[in-house]
Parts: sequence; C-alpha cells; structure tokens
Amino acid sequence: MVLESRVYERVPLRRFLYPIQTRQWPRMAWNMFVRYVYQFLWTLTIVGGIIKRYSYIMVPYILAENPTIRANEAITLSRRMMKGHKWECFVVELSFLGWEMLNVATFSLVGIFYSNAYQAAFYGEYYAYLRGLAKTSGLPGSELMCDVYLFEKPQREAVRCSYSDVASVVDDVRAAEPVAKPSGFVGFLSQQLGIQIKSSPQVVAYEAYEARRHMTRDGRDIIEARVYPGRLAPAPMRFKMEVTSDLTAARSYTVLNLVMMFFIFCFVGWLWEVSLALITEGAFVNRGTLHGPWLPIYGTGGVVILVLLKRLRDRPYLEFIAATVLCGVLEYFSSWYLEMTHDGQRWWDYTGYFLNLNGRICAEGLLTFGLGGLAIVYVIAPALDNQLRKVNAKTLAVVAVVLLAVYAVDQAYSMEHPNSGAGITDYAVRTSEISAPDVRTFRTR
Repeated sequence: MVLESRVYERVPLRRFLYPIQTRQWPRMAWNMFVRYVYQFLWTLTIVGGIIKRYSYIMVPYILAENPTIRANEAITLSRRMMKGHKWECFVVELSFLGWEMLNVATFSLVGIFYSNAYQAAFYGEYYAYLRGLAKTSGLPGSELMCDVYLFEKPQREAVRCSYSDVASVVDDVRAAEPVAKPSGFVGFLSQQLGIQIKSSPQVVAYEAYEARRHMTRDGRDIIEARVYPGRLAPAPMRFKMEVTSDLTAARSYTVLNLVMMFFIFCFVGWLWEVSLALITEGAFVNRGTLHGPWLPIYGTGGVVILVLLKRLRDRPYLEFIAATVLCGVLEYFSSWYLEMTHDGQRWWDYTGYFLNLNGRICAEGLLTFGLGGLAIVYVIAPALDNQLRKVNAKTLAVVAVVLLAVYAVDQAYSMEHPNSGAGITDYAVRTSEISAPDVRTFRTR
C-alpha cells in the first residue's frame, strides 16, 4: 500500500488483502518465516544479528513488488541492495528514536495517528531509492524487481486492453441517462439526513443511479490510472466489478423502517447485555432502566448514526470517527441525565476501565460503538431495510404503533419505578465485595 501511494492517487481498502488477492500468501508467509529464521540464527552471534537486521530489511518490500520469488532470492537481493547502506539506514532509524519515546508516553497514540505512517513512508521511499540504484548499476538479481507499474503509471490504452470487461461496464454506466436529483423538502431529507417520510419513487430511482455510479468508482479509477492496475502485476490480482448490490449503504430510510430498526437495535442490545450477564454472572439480569426487553441507548445510537452521519457514508474512516464521537456523547449524556434524575443512581459504571471519563464512557466502549456503527451503516441497516420493504406497509405500521404504545407505557412507568436491583444498579455493594480486577468486568446499561 505504501509503494502504491507513492504513484497513485488512491489505494483501495481491499489492498489490505494483497497477499490473498495475489494468491501468493503461502509463499509470502514462507519467505518471511525463512527471513526471521535466518535473522534469529544470526542474533546468536550478537553482532551478526544487528548487521543482518539491516541486510534483510528490504525483504518485505521486495516481496511486495514481486511475491512470486523464492525466499533465498529475496534475502540475497536485499543483502546486495543494502551493501554500503547499513550505516545509513541505522542513522536514519536513530532519528526516529524521539518519535518512539513520544509514542510510548502517549500510549501509542502518536504512532497510530502520525509516526507509524511517517516511518512507513520513509521506508517506501528508501526502497524506491535503493531499487533505482540497483537497476542503474545492473545489480545481480535486480531483474526480479519487475513491477514497472508500481513505480510509474501505465498508458491508459494498456489498462483498457487488460481491463476490457471493466471498461465496457464503466462506459455503459457513463452512457446511461442521468436521473434527476430530488429537490425541495423531500430532496433535503433524503440527501442530508437519509430520511423518507414515505417511499418516494424519485428518491429510490436516484439512489439506484448513484449506487451504480459509486460501485463503478474502482473501475473508473483503474481505467483512468488513478489506482494501481493489479492485473498488470507480476502476480496478477483478480478484479471483478459488481454494479448491483442489495447492501447499498447510500440509501435513505422511510420513517416507518427507522422506527422498526430502532426497536430491533434496542432488542439486540438488550439481548447482548443479558447474554453477557448470563455468561459472566451465571444469572439472568434484565439490563437497563426500562422493564421491557429493550435498551433505548442502542436503538437511539443506531438511528442517530444513520440520520446525522448520512453525508459521511462514502468515507468509512470519517464515519467511524464520527460514530465513535457521537455515541460517546450520547452515552455520557445518558449516564449524566439518569444520575441527575434518579438521586445519583447509575446503571453503568466504567470506573477501572482504560481511559474512562468519570466512569461514564471508556475507550473500549467507544471503540465497540465505532465498529458497531460501521456494521450498522454498511451491512445491518441495508439488510434490515431490504427485509422490511418486503413486508406490507399497513401491517408494519400497525406493529410499529403497538410497539410505540407499549414502549411509551414502559417509559412512563419506569420514570417513577425504574428497573433496578441485583446486577443492575447495586454498585456500592458489589464493588465492596469484589476485587479491583473483577470490578472491570462488571458493567450494566
């Protein structure tokens, strides 16, 4: 991915599966294993271990360029490339020492958000530099570094020839008659919030058109040389472009379906927490402030992510960050509100968890919410929406009204008589009876 990003404007997320895409992962894994064995054996000589660390440092990059070569070929080539450059590489690594110390001091946050990528970029450029020297000098074995298009863009004609099937689909989508974008209040709701008051044929047609254009994005980028052409690699990568999918995230949801998904998320959240209690405590515990089988924080979080973060769906990394922050704010406010309105009573407490804030939220929970938010946006909600669309709208409306009525009654009753007791709110008793490590495992919502 680092080498591709030097030349191409975009690197698809699927490139994380590069060894699998090339079908060379057994060979690559074996080659890396052999490298580590050699390096381990050299460490027995102490000085040799230090020297060979730098001798073999280019092996992963050689394999990334050409995963079809044998282990000894990659190791020998790395040794030849690093001859006369080991001290140079050592000095550069010393310059990273400050970043490493800062990374430790910040619990790896500096590494995650900056220094890891910075170092990876350096090694990618360093490999390209040494590769250029090897090619220029005719270094024995340099012919094995044969991925030309990893270091320069191909001609578009060559790409279209290799990706003729993809080019045909892209051309068909481009030639299709555009569908007018919904306007007015209906357009605002569907585009900004992902909501339809009721199913609108115009909105559905526009979203289907946009989904087809979005799903051909990778194909367009390959044809226009904005993405590395995997089919032209030494180990060709398969690429099949799908232009239809039942799990399109770029859609809007009717109010009725959102109501039903709210209750589904509430029930799944309740089932999750009850199951955790059953496993960890060996007893059934009805979690939450309400008496029914639902936890509204899960339903609210799921629906809020779908509605407020609609504009971020084409950028998963921003969707993840925003979902994490949004759910953190929701959980913190919910904890504070319940505590203020129920004489200081808490229904969950993260005290003792890593990076917790006043026991109301913690890093572990926020990470879970962020990943769960991605699952909801890109898989769960579209799948549920597909199934709900198959149900008769009048029948679904009756079910939704009944659920809302029962839920309202539960809310009204629980305001005066909230769900509490063993395994739900008895923190003071339980935390005095169990050890600190056990407190970390006790959590309710």
